[in-house]
Amino acid sequence: MITSIERNNCAECEHRMTCVGAAAGNRDASQRIRIARHATLYQAGDAVSDHIFNIRSGSFKVLRAASQQPAHIIGFALAPDFLGLDALDRERHANTVVALEDSEVCSINWNRHAFEGRRRPVMRASLHALLSREIRREQRAALMLRNTQAEQRMADLLLSLSQRRAEYGHVAEQFRLPMSRCDIASYLGVTAECVSRLLLLFRQRALFELRRRDIKLLDLSALHRLAIGSAPEPAMVAS
Repeated sequence: MITSIERNNCAECEHRMTCVGAAAGNRDASQRIRIARHATLYQAGDAVSDHIFNIRSGSFKVLRAASQQPAHIIGFALAPDFLGLDALDRERHANTVVALEDSEVCSINWNRHAFEGRRRPVMRASLHALLSREIRREQRAALMLRNTQAEQRMADLLLSLSQRRAEYGHVAEQFRLPMSRCDIASYLGVTAECVSRLLLLFRQRALFELRRRDIKLLDLSALHRLAIGSAPEPAMVAS
């Protein structure tokens, strides 16, 4: 459930440079929305408004339902990622977005943001960077699905999360996994048991340290080699 809707306070937000000028100093241009764990921000089939969402804190999973099949996870979004960009040219949302933990988003009026961006060079550059990041992530997700080995897909997921940390100025090697093993399994297209075996195998190879959901990557080079399939043949893990 949405627990509250409040006025924005961009000046106090640590992510304000990510969506620089998004509210253009206007309190009516954006609002903060608090969303409880497991609550839905929007669902597939909901009408698309003229707003996009910047994650201020917390994290989300993005689900898509195939015909006659249960919904599966097609992505994860972490602060300060944006949500809703994929629906700007649609009348209804194609995906469902669910909070992985208690989270907070800024609902930003896209039309006003885009209008201001045409007039202000700094905002225009911010808009271009925002859309470019979204395109790169979609391309990366599509490439990951072509990897036939579960180990490759797991390595790519960890590297993707690490890269996002680096893009936003955080330590790339240390972060928290907000998603469950079942969520990871849905995203990778394997079973939860397979995810547990992969995590154990990666720890045995000293690729990372994992305490509950806090992870520290120990060998980024080895993860890169594994993700592209050039690492030595590992012990088989059934998917």
